[in-house]
Amino acid sequence: MVLQFKRNAAIILSLIIIGLVVFSIIFYRDPQRSIPIDKNIIISPADGKVIAIDTVQDSEIPFTIKNGEMIYLPELKGIIEGNFTMVSIFMGLFDVHVNRAPISGQVIDIIYIEGGHLPAFGNVLIENERNIVVIDGDIRTVTVQIAGTAARRIDCYVDEGQILDKGDKIGIIKLGSQVVVMYPSDSSTIIKIGDNVKAGETIIAEI
Repeated sequence: MVLQFKRNAAIILSLIIIGLVVFSIIFYRDPQRSIPIDKNIIISPADGKVIAIDTVQDSEIPFTIKNGEMIYLPELKGIIEGNFTMVSIFMGLFDVHVNRAPISGQVIDIIYIEGGHLPAFGNVLIENERNIVVIDGDIRTVTVQIAGTAARRIDCYVDEGQILDKGDKIGIIKLGSQVVVMYPSDSSTIIKIGDNVKAGETIIAEI
């Protein structure tokens, strides 16, 4: 009886380990991408589903919606000038979580916000971990990687001052997450809400 229990436990443990290994392989996969060479386009920085397309003025504090919660992005105020289009992409559990540069250019700013719980108006404000990569090329783009409230789920692969080609890897979000990309509103957005996009491949706008 005890021997049978040990055998069953060993089998279950082995299946759990195999499952975790398979999940890790799927979750952290990084397939090659066919990156469009046209310089007058903006490509998706993330795999996933487009859940929102909004216009933001530089006088406004940008925000996005994640899991039904409103997330304000006050650190972007002053970075954007004029009207910007903001595309929010939800990354599902089984989407590729490596993020890529939407344009070619120089990284002029990187802003990291730790996750955690901060007091706000007597209550608790949940602060989502996020990393912001600002790239200046023919236009300026802002890519915001958003994780959850637990810290250090985002790895940034680039440094301020670094020169990037369109489609270069800029980082990874380790758990279920969302990416926001912002670009000048005079660019022509060619995707729509509900579209599935791929990082480094899908054209989201024309400059």
